[in-house]
Amino acid sequence: MLPNQPGHIQKTLETTGNQPVGEKRNLRLLIGLIAVFGVCLTFMLGQWQLSRGEQKLHMQALLESQMNLQPLSEKDLLGLTDTHELQNRRIQLNGQWLGELNIYLANRTLGGKSGFWVMTPLRLENNETVMVERGWVAWNPINPSEKPVNVQTPPGRVNIEALVVAPPSKMLELWSTSSQVAGSSNPQTNEEPNYLRSAIWQNFDLNLFESQTGIKISAVVHQMGEPSDGLIRQLPAQGISADRNFGYAVQWFLLSALIAVLYLWFQWIKPRIHAR
Repeated sequence: MLPNQPGHIQKTLETTGNQPVGEKRNLRLLIGLIAVFGVCLTFMLGQWQLSRGEQKLHMQALLESQMNLQPLSEKDLLGLTDTHELQNRRIQLNGQWLGELNIYLANRTLGGKSGFWVMTPLRLENNETVMVERGWVAWNPINPSEKPVNVQTPPGRVNIEALVVAPPSKMLELWSTSSQVAGSSNPQTNEEPNYLRSAIWQNFDLNLFESQTGIKISAVVHQMGEPSDGLIRQLPAQGISADRNFGYAVQWFLLSALIAVLYLWFQWIKPRIHAR
């Protein structure tokens, strides 16, 4: 028998009608919380990228101001144990190349091409020695382990202008350190690099070089000037361009605005239009 009491029917309708409304309200609340979280997160990421970009602009300005200072002299290197404060300063050097200790750092790119950064110690008049990043040269694509034949090391005394820099950054080792010798067919994996035996390496270890050669390196510098001796003298990338950070910041801010617009449209504007 069907219930025909009006009170019972009205109560049943209210119960079945209110349940979906409550679920919908909870769903809208959850969507709202997710939207707020997404907007806040992407906005904060945009702000962080902006701050990183501003830091790099400051670093770039500091670099340019250091490079525009009066060039240093060889005397400024005497007795120094830490050249960090002199980094990015120009310096005039007069000395003689120790060409027998040329080092070729492999797998270094310039302009999208692979090659070597050539490093040579320079013995100064005051008996100090600096390690000079002399420039870049392309490698033989057929035999990358072959030393470039068109690099010259001038004899006698030379005068160069250089920039005080940090030692070359470490690269991912693509082969074992002991098999870096060109033409090595019997590598021993437990052998450390020997700068007196081979000139081609993937990375440069300043302390190891000093211990093996007995030469104290006062500073690492990068030779400046026009291409010569078979080398391109373009500075390595400093890695402080702010353009990418500002680009990322714009993307995060646009994503933050998109989340907000989509939430307002689907949760507020569109339902009101349909309700009308």
